[in-house]
Amino acid sequence: MNTDKKEAKMELRGENEIVFTRYFNAPVSLVFDCHTKPELMRKGLIGPEGMVLETCEHDLRVGGKYLYLYMDEKGNKSGVYGTFKEVIVPEKVSNTENYIMDFSIFDRDAPEDQNATVESRTFTKEGSFTLMTHVYTYPSAEVRKFMIECGAADGMSECYLELDKLLISIA
Repeated sequence: MNTDKKEAKMELRGENEIVFTRYFNAPVSLVFDCHTKPELMRKGLIGPEGMVLETCEHDLRVGGKYLYLYMDEKGNKSGVYGTFKEVIVPEKVSNTENYIMDFSIFDRDAPEDQNATVESRTFTKEGSFTLMTHVYTYPSAEVRKFMIECGAADGMSECYLELDKLLISIA
């Protein structure tokens, strides 16, 4: 896949997948760390519309759980939680992704939705760049359509620009 070095590309695959690809001008291990180490995730992985990653808890191992809560300047929160399905340092991370829609009823100990989205990020060295391939597998074509209509591609591009800034500062 030919990808502009600073542009996130979005490709629809099958009925229920979205594949984002993006190059980063940094080593694979550093890009992987920015997606897996809480202290780096808080600096480089912003949420929608400028939200910050307020809570970043995870046990990065197969079967380990995670909870990521984003908050905006008004205190509004959104979040995701799930379980790691595959962890190959520094090449790949795969996990379920459940969306927290209502914090008043959120129970972090409740069983996960069996129809949760599955996401995976693969990090590949290409010359002096790292190609990240980020695949979302949604439970249905309808959920994928909803995510596209909500502006998933724009949000990813904005997040990656912040990640570029972080990589420059720590490389």
